[in-house]
Amino acid sequence: MDTILFPIMWLVAWAMYGIHKGLTLLGMEAGAGPAWVIAILGLTVLVRILVLPLFNRQIKAQRQTQLLQPEIQKLQKKYKGKRDRISQQRQQEELSALYRKHGTSPFASCMPMLVQMPVLFSLFRLFYAFPKIAQGTWGHGNQLGPITQEVAEHFQESTFFGVPLSSSFTVPGAASNPTMVKVVAGILVVFMCFSMYYTQKQITMKNMPESAMDPSNPIFRTQKFMLYGMPVIYIFSGMAFQVGVLLYWTAGNIWNIGQQTWFIRTNPTPGSKAYRDREERLRKKRQREGLSEEEIAELEERESRGGQRQQPLGKARSKKVAAKGITPSTTTSRANSFLDPAAGGTREYGEEGTEEVRGKDGLTDAERARKRYERRQAERARSRDKAQKRQKKAQKNAKPRNF
Repeated sequence: MDTILFPIMWLVAWAMYGIHKGLTLLGMEAGAGPAWVIAILGLTVLVRILVLPLFNRQIKAQRQTQLLQPEIQKLQKKYKGKRDRISQQRQQEELSALYRKHGTSPFASCMPMLVQMPVLFSLFRLFYAFPKIAQGTWGHGNQLGPITQEVAEHFQESTFFGVPLSSSFTVPGAASNPTMVKVVAGILVVFMCFSMYYTQKQITMKNMPESAMDPSNPIFRTQKFMLYGMPVIYIFSGMAFQVGVLLYWTAGNIWNIGQQTWFIRTNPTPGSKAYRDREERLRKKRQREGLSEEEIAELEERESRGGQRQQPLGKARSKKVAAKGITPSTTTSRANSFLDPAAGGTREYGEEGTEEVRGKDGLTDAERARKRYERRQAERARSRDKAQKRQKKAQKNAKPRNF
């Protein structure tokens, strides 16, 4: 395992050593001491910042997957009971097309974990190697990156509440008080499991729409398993991890709670409990600002539709508009004035009383965009058919060569 993880162990060793070196430059003790504990916490922050883009992709993928559940369930009902190879292949193709259409993937939500697990195992193996490096029995030149025998000895002498960082619940090591090791490691394992449970509960119970919280929904069943099953698994696996690894893991869970709380509060999934709470907060804020119920309802309706997009102005046109003292909203209203009945356009009202502007072709902007999309899809389909026909023709005309 060390052979596979050695490059990551080397990077983790340099990251920890660099953070420790920076802390000593700020005035902390250079040898054994709390600087190594803070270096582990600093490593946690560094890794979480690096995987932050993946975390954002994970949250968006989870949201899209939750919103797609009604369509996925329709697809499952369509192929229910069909176990032949062709039906299974068609179901998989339609499911892949559905994910591709909405710009998501079932594997996108696993990316942060896939990136962090090698770091976690490398940290575990690094702490396992510290005692051997300190004793001069590890091999590999008895050095791992910047971790020399002297540095390893300083790490071995560093403690967290009197417990060596390289000791664990099952292997107290050279600790003077093995009972204290078990108490500290046990508390860290319990806190780690509780924080993991709280994180999953935020996703499952607060940020999932009610339409996705169906017991027959496989995504919901997976979330329920992770809610109750993963903390139990962590209880047994956490007993084997060193105190330093438990510190890293616990600090990472605390970071996840804060990051996820902020994301759910500011950008919740539509239809979830967090989304309703956010709408209620916005309504109370607008009431405090003195807006009437009609104005609040108009704002909420506009937000639900995504608002009206204003066309960007070029540099030359922006100068002309500024010289004439015309605001962008005025420019938009003038552009829309060409669509009134006198100019050949029409204005109609939908079922909800919203105004629909139709041009001379009798279409709204949304219908016109839909037609463009369907036309592009048809052109792509024709291009694919032509390419397949050319390929079949080339294969048919290919002469066998006997050599």
